[in-house]
Amino acid sequence: MASPNSLLMTEDEHARDFLRGVLSKHGFHVTLASTGHGGMEQFSPGLFQLVVVDLQLTDVSGLEILRKVKRQSPETAVIMISDSLEVNEVLHTIRLGACDYFLKPIEQETLMDRAICRISEAENLAQQNREYRQALECRNRELSDHIELLRRDQEAGRLLQQHLLPRTPYRYPGGVEAAYFLVPSLYLSGDFVDYGLFGERFVAFYLVDVSGHGVSSALVTALIKHSIMHCLRERPLFTHPEFLNADLLEMLDLINRELLSTPMDKHASMFVGVIDTAENQLLYSVAGQIPMPALVTAGDAEWLAGKGRPLGIFERGDWQVMCVELPSNWQLVACSDGVLELLQGNLLEKEARLLQLIAESGGELEQLRKSLKVDTYGALPDDMTILTLGHK
Repeated sequence: MASPNSLLMTEDEHARDFLRGVLSKHGFHVTLASTGHGGMEQFSPGLFQLVVVDLQLTDVSGLEILRKVKRQSPETAVIMISDSLEVNEVLHTIRLGACDYFLKPIEQETLMDRAICRISEAENLAQQNREYRQALECRNRELSDHIELLRRDQEAGRLLQQHLLPRTPYRYPGGVEAAYFLVPSLYLSGDFVDYGLFGERFVAFYLVDVSGHGVSSALVTALIKHSIMHCLRERPLFTHPEFLNADLLEMLDLINRELLSTPMDKHASMFVGVIDTAENQLLYSVAGQIPMPALVTAGDAEWLAGKGRPLGIFERGDWQVMCVELPSNWQLVACSDGVLELLQGNLLEKEARLLQLIAESGGELEQLRKSLKVDTYGALPDDMTILTLGHK
């Protein structure tokens, strides 16, 4: 804020003495100038809080002084005094930035008192606004820095999640080919898939859909991947046909315990299975999976049977292991529930339409993507994943 100095430009001795007394009473140090040129020589931005200008200066127009002051220091308050009360002149001074206009002779202190109080209040408000603007600019810079940090963290998380995903497509011994298509609704996905070969005979796989969106859900998918890998290091799974049922249920039970023990309040649906390439069998289990996986054989598609509770809600999910005999040519399609958001109608109508599209595509991933118009849909309302496995 400018120091409490004032500059008084007038040739009128009565007005000068009166105004000097009023300004001094309000704590202003008064600098006098009897000419406009002399006043402007003394004026500099930030030096004076208030300038009083007489419109009837002999050497230069008071309006010109007003223009120069406002051009050099727009925040400086200017009061005009005049012995003429021309309405157009008054309006012109106000338009040029004068804060008040007084008619000589000036003899009422209360009028000047009010004017000076308004100027002080306006100066205080302007100072508060400057401080608020500076604080807001500081907060905006901090917010921008936080957003950039979050963007880098999300980019790192995205790279990590992509690194954890398997290669697609991938063909295993025995002619089984696995592939997937995964698109997050936000920067990171709560969907995850994985598959692998065990004992040169068994292709195990899963699709998991964690509740919610974004970073927290993506972190849970990483936790699930880590838990499964840790379990596989401790005890080989999917290596003997007699233990396949127990292995599938152990995976579901493991992830269920992990979700129940975390404070993130997350649950998940999951489809986990294993293909016995020697016996041409599919063994699988579902935990809250919507829609159900579909099996395509001989140009027709059918939902697989089975039921089980979601993971992370109940201590026990009553999961079942189902077994399906596979023909020589088959395609298995599993989708997260985000795929249903691409279709119209109620849940039953969406599932019926999805099954029709799966049948028409023959369970082929790229053809199904085109049928669902995934690439032209725009912003997705939910994470969307399609996992396919097949043998031809």
